[in-house]
Amino acid sequence: MMKVNDFLKYTITLDIEYENYFSLIYDTKYLLEARLGPDRQFVAKKSIYANCRKRAVQKAVQWFWKEFKGALGSVHKTMTVDDPHGEVVYNEDFACNDLGNKYLSEETIDRVIEESDGELFRDLSEGSENHPPNSVKRAKRRRKQSNVIAPRMTQSPAGTIYYRTTMVPQYSKDGKIIQRRKVKNVKLASKTLDKALREVSRRGLDRDEKVDVISSVIVEENLKEAA
Repeated sequence: MMKVNDFLKYTITLDIEYENYFSLIYDTKYLLEARLGPDRQFVAKKSIYANCRKRAVQKAVQWFWKEFKGALGSVHKTMTVDDPHGEVVYNEDFACNDLGNKYLSEETIDRVIEESDGELFRDLSEGSENHPPNSVKRAKRRRKQSNVIAPRMTQSPAGTIYYRTTMVPQYSKDGKIIQRRKVKNVKLASKTLDKALREVSRRGLDRDEKVDVISSVIVEENLKEAA
């Protein structure tokens, strides 16, 4: 029974393998509206009503498993739901794993990929019945680099400031590295350079600069004694 607020019409399309279609007949399940295509696949369509595409997809998946009980294989390899009301639109908040953006037709996939201007591409992963793939996925972006704002200080694209401290100093002799430097980036609470400089001094994070020099002298003296 259709609810009062389920007033939007959507079309479910099933692309059924030749062998799977006849296995339905053997199980006395008939899709009278199914038609055989040129690629030896049966295509069946069914109308469904909901108040939005997300709800329509949810109802379509429930109907698919209840009706066929796995006889047609995985739902993501067989079923698509159209987007007649233009609800699938790319924007900065577009979520590929949102149910309202899944089970897209080829036409909708091509459109949303074009709208994304290279941010989205077709999801060709296999997936599984419990974890079906999305229709589209985001392209991997280059990692944004942090900016150097002062000696030993960098600021991330998000505005976080880090101070680089030396855990172990580096020492070289005759052009050869005897001991490699080990550093650690310490996250600061300050958001501006002036406050960050005061925070470094207050927390004593700049003591490693003096320790670096002293440690280098100690290492050099130890090497001389060993020689």
